[in-house]
Amino acid sequence: MIAQRWRVELLEFAVDAEARGRARYRVRTPGGPLDFVAFSFRPRLEGRTSRIVGTDWDMTGALFDGTADERDLAHTERELPKLYEGRATAHTLVWCRSNRSLRLFEHVVSSLAEGRQPDARRLWDVGYLMRNTGLDGNGTFGTRSFAALPDNHPLAAPLHAQMLAAYLMREFAADLVDHLARHRNPAAPALAPGLRRRLGLGNASALGLVFFANNHPRLVDRWLALRERALAQALHARRGAPHLAAVRALIERTARFHEQDPTVYDRFEAPDALVRSLHRALTSLDALPRPDDADALPRLWALWNTELDERAVEALAGVLIDSVPDLTDPLVERQRVDETLTGEPRQTTGALLEHLDDAYRWALDMDLTAPGALRHIWYKSRAAEEPRRGPREEVAEGLDWQLNVPRSVQALHRDLKAADPCETTGAFCVRHPEHRDTVVRVQGLADCALHSPHMNIADDAFVPATLVRFLNSAVHGLDKTADSAGRNVLGLLFHGAPTRHTVHTHDRDGCDDGDGSSNSSNSSNSSNSSDWTLPVRPAFPDAPASGPATITAAEATAHEAPAVETSPAEVCPAAHTEEDE
Repeated sequence: MIAQRWRVELLEFAVDAEARGRARYRVRTPGGPLDFVAFSFRPRLEGRTSRIVGTDWDMTGALFDGTADERDLAHTERELPKLYEGRATAHTLVWCRSNRSLRLFEHVVSSLAEGRQPDARRLWDVGYLMRNTGLDGNGTFGTRSFAALPDNHPLAAPLHAQMLAAYLMREFAADLVDHLARHRNPAAPALAPGLRRRLGLGNASALGLVFFANNHPRLVDRWLALRERALAQALHARRGAPHLAAVRALIERTARFHEQDPTVYDRFEAPDALVRSLHRALTSLDALPRPDDADALPRLWALWNTELDERAVEALAGVLIDSVPDLTDPLVERQRVDETLTGEPRQTTGALLEHLDDAYRWALDMDLTAPGALRHIWYKSRAAEEPRRGPREEVAEGLDWQLNVPRSVQALHRDLKAADPCETTGAFCVRHPEHRDTVVRVQGLADCALHSPHMNIADDAFVPATLVRFLNSAVHGLDKTADSAGRNVLGLLFHGAPTRHTVHTHDRDGCDDGDGSSNSSNSSNSSNSSDWTLPVRPAFPDAPASGPATITAAEATAHEAPAVETSPAEVCPAAHTEEDE
């Protein structure tokens, strides 16, 4: 959006004082317009639930491929509330829904209506005005399949349509608080740009993303392979001292962001240790001998891998990638991939066995006979086919839907060892049809190295939130990802992103919001379109000079929403409502 100077225009905002009405936005891209409609409702608690089967939302919306006329809008307004029984128009890309933050939304409206800005500390601690409760696309509810989009479509990359819908939900929420405040007081000020920019869209994902990771192996492999390529390009950029200076500034910014993180974490580690490791990384950088040599950065990277913990190394990998945006940003255009898995029936069983011994050694070495190794099954709820996970003894009648790669690979390996090594895999599958899906998956992924999580998702020790967090943080770009009950991951989308007013004029010189803070990282390259990440805490009078702002025990409890099981048909994280806040 930033690089291509997309423009987001507000076409209509017909919402009354009770928050009932609609708003329309048009996104102008080099590839043509995209329309977004938001239907706003008077909030009520009836029908609100932290599951995807909710029947009441504070906002519903739809993203259209091209412009939407009144017939499209009327159809969507009628069908979207039906959800599972509803059907989108032929050119609908995404259906979405969100609910207000019960901790923050009314506080912001009331403050503006009283002629003042809301409490900056409270905004920073909560981080969002609305929380996404579902982003459905790629055929769900009759939305357009993304495979039908041409390669030059502005939203051709995986999940970009859902991400745009999420961004527009975030913008609608900020527009709505301004609008409702003016209903109460026509002279009410707008939410200050610096505060508005720091607010993201709340999000919480659960078990559906575990299914997603297993069901989209080529997509996962493409994402990770591109990240590895981006890191390699950063390490070998050979730009000397100016590049190291840019890296240093980004490390400082990353450390500051985590120092100022007010989030309460449960299973996931608090940021304190990461901050200490980042400061150690700065010390190593400053003491690096021969910093002007062409191999300075690879030597520093090798040192970090030796001295620092895994989390810090991964954070520093992100720093290096962000330090050369002119090299790494273009890789976004390569995200699209054919996810079809095609078998090779002429391959011999001997060749397939050899491949398993090499590429799937991690799966073959797992002890699936250990107590608890296969205790859990993955099943779907009767109400809405939501993914669930539970002990086999407690779900006696449940149908196990899990794709357990280690178990399937080990079973295939046993039967391949007993087969004639010259037999074709086609003939083998005729004799062993129970292995056909595994054979096709293994053969179809033979050219991929990063396709499957090295995990046993049936094991007692498996914590679903770890895999959910990988997709939320590494793929969807959520900040401040905290876990709840070991199953759910909460976080913020577009935390610190330019607003619709400035996205087409945003540059790398930093976003000074008039509150004494700036996101500038002083990079030697001025073309980076991602410098808005890792926002600075807004200034408030009693803020400590450094260290995290804390939140109360009540606010910490409010972060822990009940488990939400997302539909495997969804290709973007679904989220909780906030009924517990």
